[in-house]
Order: sequence, then C-alpha cells, then structure tokens
Amino acid sequence: MPTRSTVTASDGLALSVHTYTDVDPQRPTVLAIHGYPDNHHLWDGVAEHLAGRYNFVAYDVRGAGESARPARRSDYRFAQLISDIGTVIDSIGVGRVHLLAHDWGSIQAWAAVTDDTVMGKVASFTSISGPHLSYAGKFLRSARGLRGLLDVIRQFLASGYIWFFLTPGLPELLIRLGVGVKLIEALGRIGNSSTRTRPGEPVRSTGDYINGLNLYRANMPGPFLTPGVKLPGTTVPVQVLVPRMDVFVTPALQRYTGSIPLGSRVVPIEGGHWVVTARPEVIARLAAEWIDRHVGGVALTVVGAVQSGPRDVRGKLALVTGGGAGIGRATAVELARQGADAVVVVDRDLVAAEKTVAAVREAGAAATAYQADVSDDAAMNALAAQVNSEHGVVDVLVNNAGIGMAGRFLETTPEHWDDILGVNLRGVLNGSRAFAAQMVDRGQGGTIINVSSAAAFLPSKSMIAYGTTKAAVLAFSESLRADLADDGITVTAVCPGFVNTNIAKSTVYAGMTPDEQDSARRKADVAYRRRNYTPEATAKAIVKAVESGAPVVPIAAESWVGYAMRRISPSLIRLLARYDIRP
Repeated sequence: MPTRSTVTASDGLALSVHTYTDVDPQRPTVLAIHGYPDNHHLWDGVAEHLAGRYNFVAYDVRGAGESARPARRSDYRFAQLISDIGTVIDSIGVGRVHLLAHDWGSIQAWAAVTDDTVMGKVASFTSISGPHLSYAGKFLRSARGLRGLLDVIRQFLASGYIWFFLTPGLPELLIRLGVGVKLIEALGRIGNSSTRTRPGEPVRSTGDYINGLNLYRANMPGPFLTPGVKLPGTTVPVQVLVPRMDVFVTPALQRYTGSIPLGSRVVPIEGGHWVVTARPEVIARLAAEWIDRHVGGVALTVVGAVQSGPRDVRGKLALVTGGGAGIGRATAVELARQGADAVVVVDRDLVAAEKTVAAVREAGAAATAYQADVSDDAAMNALAAQVNSEHGVVDVLVNNAGIGMAGRFLETTPEHWDDILGVNLRGVLNGSRAFAAQMVDRGQGGTIINVSSAAAFLPSKSMIAYGTTKAAVLAFSESLRADLADDGITVTAVCPGFVNTNIAKSTVYAGMTPDEQDSARRKADVAYRRRNYTPEATAKAIVKAVESGAPVVPIAAESWVGYAMRRISPSLIRLLARYDIRP
C-alpha cells in the first residue's frame, strides 16, 4: 500500500500524494498523473512492476480521489493544473522527475512540459492517450488529401463525448443514475481483450466522475477552436505510447502530438484507452526503457523519432525457418532489401543458413544463423528464448520450413506420416507457439506468415500426405488469426504454386524403389524448371503479405486458379484430384 501525504497547492487546496516506495534520491523518480474519471489507483499495477527500480509517486488530481474539491470551476484551469504538477514535484525533493501520464493527466502534463516554470523540473515524459490540446486543435485543421481528411473525421467522431460533457447538468444526472458510469466502463473495455489482460474493475467514486467534468468545462473547447499560430515547444524528451484500439484519442492524433520535441519516440501498442490497467506490464516496460535512456535528464542513447507500425517491414526483426535455401533464403534477402533491421535465419543445415546470412548482410540488414529442427518443440522453445535474449522479440515470423512427399495413401507408411507431419505441420505449430507468446507478452503486435501451398485447396490422390499437411496449415492459420487478433498479431497463410526450388530433388516418393525415386525427382525437377516461377518472386509476394495483412495469399497463377475453382466448382477440383500427377 502506498504512503499518503498532503501537499498544499498554490491556491491553498490540499492535494493527496501517494508514495509507493521509499524515496531514495539515488534512484530515478516516476511521478504518475491519472486522467478522467480515475484517481491514483489507476497506477497500482504499473507501480508493482516499477517499484524497486525507481521511486514511484502518484497524486490525486484536484477534485479526484482523496484530494480536495475546488469551490470554483475556474480552479481547474490549465494555469492551476500546471502549478499543481510543479508543487508536487517540489514536495518530493529529488530534483527532476520522470512524468508518466494518461488521458487528462497527460493533457495537463503536456501543458506542464511546454511551460517554462515546470519544464526544467522534468527529465522525461511518457504520454498515453492524452494529447497537447493546442496540437490537437492544429491536427483538426491539418487535413491534406483524402487520408488526412478521414483521420480528422475519425477524431471528430471519437471526440463527440466532449460536447456531451460540456452540456450543463445532463452528464451529472446520468452519472448519478448509474447510466453514465456503466457506459464509460463499457467503452473502457474496448480493445482490452488480450489473453494477457489484467482482470479487475477500476477504483472510482461518484465524485471522480462528477468533479472531473470540470476539467473539460474549464479548459475546452478553446484550444481546439483557436490553437494559436505558434505552437508551444519543449526540451523534455517525450515518449508517446499509442494504443491501437483507443476509442477516444485516435492513433493519428497521438502520432501528430508526439512530434513536438526533437528526439521524441512514438510507440504503437496493443490495447484500448485504459491499456494502463489492462496491460500494466507493457506500460511499465516501455516507461522504464524511456526513463533509463534519460536518467538525470540526459539522453544516454540516440532514439528514433517514430517506430513503424506492425505491418511495416522497415526497422523490424524478422525470423525465417527453413532459411537455408529456396523460398526461405529468398524471403530473408527480400526482407533485408525492404528495410528489415535484422533477419534471423533458422535451418537444420547450419552451413546453408550461414550462406543465407551472408546474402542478407549484402542486402543491407544484420543477420544471424541458428541451427534448429522445427519439429522439436523443446528445440524451438529454446531457440525462441535465445533469440529473445540476444536480439529481442521477433516482429515478423515466417514459418517456411517444409518437406515434399508424393504417394498414394496405402503406399505412405506411418514413418512417412511422422516425418511430414513433424516438419510441415508441427513445425508451424511449434514456431507459432514459441514466438507468438513473446509477441503477446510484449503487447506491440506482430506478424506471422505460415507457408502453406496451393495443395491446400488442390487435393491430389498422389500427394495425399503433403496436401493434408498444407491444408492443415491453412486451417490452423485462419483459426490462429482469429485467436491472436485482439493482440494485434496478424496471421497470414501464403500458398505458393510450383516454385523452382530444390524441393523437387528432395521429395520423398512413397512406394517407389530408390532408382524409381531418383527418376521421378529428375522429371519433377525438369517440370519445375520449365515452369520457372522463382523463389525471389515468391519472396516478394510474402513480404507484400506482411504489409497487406491478408488472411490467405495465393502465389503464382496455378495457385490463384485453384483458389478460385475451390469456390466456383468444388466438384471439378475433386475430379482433378483423381488424376495421378506423379512423373
């Protein structure tokens, strides 16, 4: 439980300050500011993760929690809110603090860090779902082109509740009747449906809901209507965390306000408006990263301005299984060409993986090779832990490893089934499980590409094991896409047709003698070369699939034809399945 103390504001009002740790002047100090209709309890979960490494202090904004309620609406104006922040900082007695703020807490923190009287007291600022109102007003006038206009319209719609809050008497009535409270709580659950969402109801009082309305009424809509010609600036390094599913403050607006200071960072995260309580571990981790880079108000590392979105390859960490040759190698190189920061190449053949690493580096990205058998779940879990430790959480996972197999059902032995199920299906399951868990824990989304095949929707009696595994990968991918959607993780099944790789030379032909297999492989290789759809063309389609986020991507003409025929004439597909396509 935090220790409570009282600080007297410049107008004589009593502010309730809550200290979650002993204050050690040798540690960085976090000052957390809540928004509407919350109080300091908003930060309980975040404090659990940060206490010990930092001094953690939160206070109840005037009129909220255990702080006193001002007698006049004018006492909620920005000048007084800014003064309150400065007063609380001075009361802690540690010099500069690191601000962490949400919603209206962030709005007033923006005003404070752009005010000369408080700016010098702040070492860094992490903003969540609360823009600088003058910049918000500028954003609403910033539309350039159709996309910009749509962004502005979305924000106008998202801000509709503000005009309701400015209505005299009606919001108070609905809050006292309980309707307003239930509505705000329902809206608060939007976007916070991750499998890692922290359970629990917010700790709020009726006074928190009613008194906080004065924040809107004392300060709006002036900054929206007249933002000013010269917008305020700050020397404080700012990090803006942008919840993708925020129903009140759109990502477009938050990215815009995050451009105020040089060296700022805008980080897309998964969650809704109240992501602070739903995923406190994510907020704590990102806040700690920012604080550690600006200990004492001095940047320790060079920080990029904006992190790219989850479907942008640029600057991302990618991992490709089966990356030693063929589609895997071409995909690793194409990811590098399209701006991936680093590519992890995984293959059973370490020598082949090292060759791919050399090609990736030549294409302009960092690269590392790892040896692993994707069919071994323990090996994949160990790989995921090692990659996380040495490189971080993978942003783009390409489950590409696979083997070919031809043969009728009665010719395909249990050992054959074990081999192909182990690589083609369990390999995808193992890779997805090991790396998706890290993506979910990080809370910043990600992309999983599972390489299926046109055989998933073009069955053949002569490739029954291969087609079964690829159909299973397709079905798994569509189900996994639904399962991970709330965590912002996009899952796509790509379905190549006949690609000119070495798979034809290594395909197992069940029921054939070694000599017959060699002959079949040579004929198949000739046919694949004659078709000559290259791994490089396939890789380009895979990288485009990362950017488009489509659920299923057929690759090559025969795959598109099969995909369409599966829907137009399933009976014809079944008839063609009876034809033996083995050479």
